Parts: sequence; C-alpha cells; structure tokens
Amino acid sequence: MTVSPTFYACAIDNGQSAYPLLGFIGLIECEAALGGGLKETRTVKCTRGAAASIALACSESPYEQAVLMLDRLAGFDLTAMTGFRATDSVGAEFVRGAPPEPEPGKIEEMAEKASGNVLKTRVGELNGSAGKDEAIQKAVADGPDGAPRKGYEGPTKKVMYVMGDGTGVPGRRQELEGAKGKQADGSAKTFEAKIGAVFTAFYTEDGRPLLAENGEIYRGKNVKYMGTARRAEDFGPMLYQHAVDNGLEEADAVVFLCDGAKWLRGVQSAYFPHALTCVDLYHSIERVNSMVDFLQFKGRAGPDKKQALKNECIELLRCGKVQEMLGLVESATCKKGSENKLESAMGYFRTNMDRMDYGAFAACGIFVGSGVIEAGCKVIVGNRMKNAGMHWSKDHAEKMIGLRCAVRNGSFLDSYLNGRAANDKLAA
Repeated sequence: MTVSPTFYACAIDNGQSAYPLLGFIGLIECEAALGGGLKETRTVKCTRGAAASIALACSESPYEQAVLMLDRLAGFDLTAMTGFRATDSVGAEFVRGAPPEPEPGKIEEMAEKASGNVLKTRVGELNGSAGKDEAIQKAVADGPDGAPRKGYEGPTKKVMYVMGDGTGVPGRRQELEGAKGKQADGSAKTFEAKIGAVFTAFYTEDGRPLLAENGEIYRGKNVKYMGTARRAEDFGPMLYQHAVDNGLEEADAVVFLCDGAKWLRGVQSAYFPHALTCVDLYHSIERVNSMVDFLQFKGRAGPDKKQALKNECIELLRCGKVQEMLGLVESATCKKGSENKLESAMGYFRTNMDRMDYGAFAACGIFVGSGVIEAGCKVIVGNRMKNAGMHWSKDHAEKMIGLRCAVRNGSFLDSYLNGRAANDKLAA
C-alpha cells in the first residue's frame, strides 16, 4: 500500500523529508520513490499495529467504507483489496484450530461434579411441592424470588450458561454447489455459520438467583463468543473448549440453552450431558403460532377464535404445561391437507417436552430465553456479513467470524498486540 508522507512531514534536513510519525502510526518504510508530481510518496508495509487498525475498521464496515475512513482519519492511502488482505491476515490468527477431544473421563468427571446441580435439585423440589402453581404464577408475572446482589454476603454457586445457534452466510457460488437449500428448486444461497456463547450467573447455596437492582436475574457483562463456518461435528469440541477456557471446570452447575435443533441436542448430549437443558422459550412460542396456523377456524369469528387459542396455548407453554397445550390443539380441527405438517409441529414439542419446563425454570430463576446467542448471531454475522451484494468464501468467513468474536469479547488488541513490539514485526 502507499501513504502520502506530506500528511506527516515535520522537517527538512539536507533536502530530505523526515517522517517520524510513520513509526508512531505503525507504518514503516520499505522503499522510497519520488513521483513525477510535487507530492512524494513511499511504499510501505503494515506493522502489527497498523494491521490491527485496518482489520478493526474492516471488521466493522465494508472494505470500501473502511479504507475511506482510514484515509480520511489517518492518511492511509489503501485500496479495498489491501484492506481485505490485511484483514484476512489478521483474522487468520483468530481462527480456532480443531481442538482435541476431551481427555478420556473428563466429561464424566464434570458430570459427577455437577450431579448435585443445585438448579436441577431446586426444579425437582419445586415440581414436587404443594405450592408449585402459586410459585410459577408469581414468577411468570413478577419474576423469581432471589437475593439482592448488593445486599447478599453469603457463599454463591457459580452456574455457567452455554448456548449455540446457526445462521446463514451468503456464499460464493462455488461454495454452495451441491448444497441443499431453502430455495424452491432445493438450491442454497447460504452456508451456515455456527456461533457459541457462554456466561456465568450466580445463585445462593439453596438455588435462589442473585438479582440486579431492577429485579431481573443478575448476569453481569461476561458473555464470551466463539464461532466457525465448519461442520456441527467440529463445533461441538470447539464449544466445549471455549467453555473450559472461560471457567467450565470451576462451575458448580451448567445450563445448556438452544432452539431444540437436532444438531445442538447432539452437541449437548456429547459434551454437556450433565447440563440442565432448556429450549429457548421464544422459539417455542413461534412454533405454537405456526402450529395453530394449521388448524381450521370457520366463520366471521374465526380469526378471533384463532388468536384466542394462540394466547391460551402460549400461556400454558409459559407455565410449562406442554401436554395440556397439545391437548387443546388435538381437540381442534386441522385444515385439510395440513395433517402431516401439524403432526410434525406437535412432534417438536413432544421431543423437547422435558426441556420446556418453563414455569419451574422461571420460578427457580433460570434463563429461558436465548437472546444472548440470538444477539451474537446478529452482531457477529448479520451486521457485517449479510449486507446487500456480499458473497463469502467459507475460508474468509471463518477468519472474519473469529476476528469479530475477539472484538466483541474485548480480547482483540490484547491478543494481537500484547507482548509484541508494534513497529518491529511486519504483519502484511
């Protein structure tokens, strides 16, 4: 790339321009040339400091916009391709290698430690208590009973929440050949990126959640993301290692939150068998709405009856009364030709029923919504990688996802620069 040193020249000595700020901003001279015009230009390469600045800008904005901003703010005379190459080089350092499978017995050891999962115990006790319905109604309406975070001084139990989800990335044509997709002809326009997230919440020794000042369950700001464009088989051990890196082995209990997809159930059973598992409530509500749409409601009052049934089903779902909800649906009339679709929709709830004890979960202060991972998919992938006209290779998507996860986790600059001299090592 080239820069215009006239932006940084501060002295003339023996007819030669001096440009001390080049080193300060992270650019070092590789060769010099005097152009035919009045302005002198020098060809330079990026140090790690400059490469980090370029990658950070290009990770947030399309390459054309990012290099324009860098030019306006710092005089970096870059092309979009240079920005791409620098970002690709930096992003490569944040791509997760395939971690080794957990040591034999390690997952079983964690399962044994978490066998006294305080949240599983409390859910079981609540479901067996005479005051179950009252506790659930209160929690659904007002939130769970808990200990004020600032006023509580007793010992706490550390609970790690683990989440995963997939989101489509618009792919280049060669990446999508032979892939099954959602288009009318079965072709695909996207490949799937998989995002994982972990965070820690705190509970009293008897399983009551610590609450923030507004009465909601206290989570803090400790969410850590990871992601990949690889297969589900690769995602499982990567998510497990990410959880270990962020304190899984120190956790007293684990909660696994997902949308109920088969591949995520496989990840949970293989790597987090000791976790209390919850299917995201809001995905379940969407499924309820779709399921009721397969039913028949005749007459002028049909739309009102349909909405009333949806509301009743959702209320039962929030209280964890899944079987009762399915009974209401079964008693209604299905649209002609939609029988198989309705059966499939109901099968989702039957398969995940033990992961939908939402009333007891709410009363015990357990998160039942996967908003954290939904936000991660949007912030990490959607905001940067799904803009109009974009098409990604899996290789570059992998690098961009790794880079954006590091930025969101607050570890980008420390990981990339800490312990390295910014001006003595070329990165691109």
